[in-house]
Amino acid sequence: MNSANPSNQSKSTKSILITVDVEDWFQVENLRSAFPIETWDSHELRLEKSTHHLLDLFARHGIQATFFVLGWIAERLPHLVSEIQKFGHEIASHGYHHELCSGLVCTTLRDDLLRSKTLLEDISGRPVVGYRAPSFSVTHDLIDTLGELGFRYDSSYNNFTMNKRYGQVNGFFQQRNDGYLVSENGMVELPISNLSMFGKIIPWGGGGYFRLYPSMVFASGVSRILKEKNYYNFYCHPWEFDPDQPSASGIGVLSRFRHYLNLDKTLNRLDRFLHRFKDCNFVTCSQYLDLCDHPEVF
Repeated sequence: MNSANPSNQSKSTKSILITVDVEDWFQVENLRSAFPIETWDSHELRLEKSTHHLLDLFARHGIQATFFVLGWIAERLPHLVSEIQKFGHEIASHGYHHELCSGLVCTTLRDDLLRSKTLLEDISGRPVVGYRAPSFSVTHDLIDTLGELGFRYDSSYNNFTMNKRYGQVNGFFQQRNDGYLVSENGMVELPISNLSMFGKIIPWGGGGYFRLYPSMVFASGVSRILKEKNYYNFYCHPWEFDPDQPSASGIGVLSRFRHYLNLDKTLNRLDRFLHRFKDCNFVTCSQYLDLCDHPEVF
C-alpha cells in the first residue's frame, strides 16, 4: 500500500515501519577494533550509492521510511540528507559518533545528541524528533536526555537479551495498545520487533537476521508478529546493500560472518519483502504515531 496516499491507509490496520540506520561500512560496532573513530576520515565513503539503491526501491514501491542519520555522515554528505528528504522520507538522528550510549557519561551523551540534532535540523530545515541509539544501547539517561532536548520518540529498545550491547530498560516504560511504549517523561519508545516463541525472544527486526534467515521463514515470522500487534518495526543499514565493500582484517570469524553474510542478496530480499506485505501501511515513525493519536485524519 502506498503510504503517500493517507486516504488508502484505513484499508489495513497493520503498519510496517521501515527504518534505515545511515552509517557506513567502517562505522559498524562489530568492526570497531579494526576501524576506531580516529581513523574514519581515512576510509572510503561508500554508503551514498547503496542509499540511492534504497531510495529507488522505496520509490518503486511507493513507501516512505525513516532514516536515522549519523551526524558524522551528515556533516560530510549534507546533500545526501537533502536527497533523502526530497523523496518524502523522515530524517531522524542516529547520534553523531556511533558510540554506545551505555558507555557515555551524561554530559558527553547530551553533547552527542544535541550536535547531531542541530546539524540535521540545519540541513533539513525541519525539527528532528526521532532518535535511535547505536547498537540499540538505550539507557534511562538517554530517555531522560531525549525528553529534555525536545525529541518526540526513541526507537532503540530491542528486547533480545543475548546481545550484551542492547540496553535493558525493564520497568521504565508503560505498554500502549498501539504497540509502542511510553516513559514517565512522556517519551515514546518504538521498540524493534522480535518474535516470541515458547517463552523465548527470537531476534526478528531485520539487520543481520534478515540476511541470515531464509526469506520465506522471515516473512512467516513477520506475519505472525503482525497478527499479534498493530505494527512491525524493521531496520537495515545502507552497507548491507553494498556487496563490494572492502574486506576488513583482524576482526574475528564471528564478526566477519555477521557483517558480510549475504550482502549480495539483501536488495532483492527487501524488494520481495516489500511486495509480499504491500497491503500493509508502510509509514514513517512519526506518521505511525500520528495515526495512533489521530486515526480520523487517515
